[in-house]
Amino acid sequence: MPSDRASFPPAGTGSRENLSLIAALVLLVAVVAAGIGIYAWQKHEEWLQEEKIASEYAKASSLSERLALIKRHRDIPQSALWLLQTASAQFQEGAYAEATKSFQEFLGSFPKHPLRPAALLGTAAGLEAEGKREEAIRSYRALIDEGSADPFRLVAEIQLARLDIEQKQYAPAKALLDAIRRRKPVNRFEGVVQELQDRLPP
Repeated sequence: MPSDRASFPPAGTGSRENLSLIAALVLLVAVVAAGIGIYAWQKHEEWLQEEKIASEYAKASSLSERLALIKRHRDIPQSALWLLQTASAQFQEGAYAEATKSFQEFLGSFPKHPLRPAALLGTAAGLEAEGKREEAIRSYRALIDEGSADPFRLVAEIQLARLDIEQKQYAPAKALLDAIRRRKPVNRFEGVVQELQDRLPP
């Protein structure tokens, strides 16, 4: 007569395999947990370091100090925005050569940054302010040829049309302004575009 007592597999190969599997799973969970902990700690340390650098940047009393700090910490994400802000500040202060250099440094250091069109536009504007008309024209054209999004492309087209009109090159200026009109409304630049069109000969 069969026994009603529960039967258990002998403590042989099968049970050892189960124990090994459980041990492996426990080890895996422990390793993953440790990895997550290390990653979180590293990110926290990076965040603290970035916060410290950001505090130093905010306390910098001159543009030269800010540029020096940016060069030392170019590996953190904020440095790209800081460099662009510094270049814009240099331009506003009338330091056009320095601004152009900073915009170009941005392009060289962060070639795939989403704000590359802004740096291209800043480079062109800086060159024009320095009196380097031909270089400025090439920079405006480079921005347009890259197919950059508005408003950067729009401003480059407007500036290029203005330079063409100043050189009495009315045909390319008209082509640019007509292309702007066809593409979409120009919103706050409407008055500027209309003024340039009014300067074209009949």
